[in-house]
Amino acid sequence: MILFCIFAKTKHEIMKLKAVITGDIIRSTDIELAHRQLLLSTIENVTKQLESYSPMKLQFFRGDSFQIVLEDISNAAAVTIMLRAALKSATPQDEQLWDARVALGVGTIDFESGDVVTSDGEAFRLSGRGLDNMKGQSFGVFTPWKDTNDELELTSLFVDKLITGWKKNQAAVIFYSIGMGMTQIEIATIMNTSQQNVSRLLGTASESFVIRYINRYHQIIERNTEQ
Repeated sequence: MILFCIFAKTKHEIMKLKAVITGDIIRSTDIELAHRQLLLSTIENVTKQLESYSPMKLQFFRGDSFQIVLEDISNAAAVTIMLRAALKSATPQDEQLWDARVALGVGTIDFESGDVVTSDGEAFRLSGRGLDNMKGQSFGVFTPWKDTNDELELTSLFVDKLITGWKKNQAAVIFYSIGMGMTQIEIATIMNTSQQNVSRLLGTASESFVIRYINRYHQIIERNTEQ
């Protein structure tokens, strides 16, 4: 795997830091009813497939919105990006590419109920307000640390622009490569294409930049939780 899980136990336990992804499906009313279950299943499957990154809990609300609580804040950016990649790659042939606006909030959680959407705390507020305040973008990171927010703001905009521009096959190879840790040969077999084509798709999808962003986010979170 490209990422390494960091467990700053004392700091995490004291502050009870968690990550919350709040998202809503873009142009959800345009999605055919026949494909609605596939859409929801795709999001559910992503949370299961990426549990190696972090234990997480998902809940849908208002039909086209969802929240995911992640225990490991250091891998939360990777999960958020892979969620959008998975949605795009799962889009049926006769539909516009699926996507979601997603806001990643990192912070404390003061109250955890049996339902994700009725829990509360800093992480929920940062994520929810972040999504509400995002204008003209579909990905943002919001933390309690101003210097972190300042550093990630511009790079998150670049990553968002990349993700928004991914076509279905580009999103698929990114998900398999970064999300699932597959080799180019393994991806080529799954997608019934050549290794050369997989390499080309990863290049046009700017995989190296996405990896650098994810790893930088990881380093910043590690730095903050070890202080």
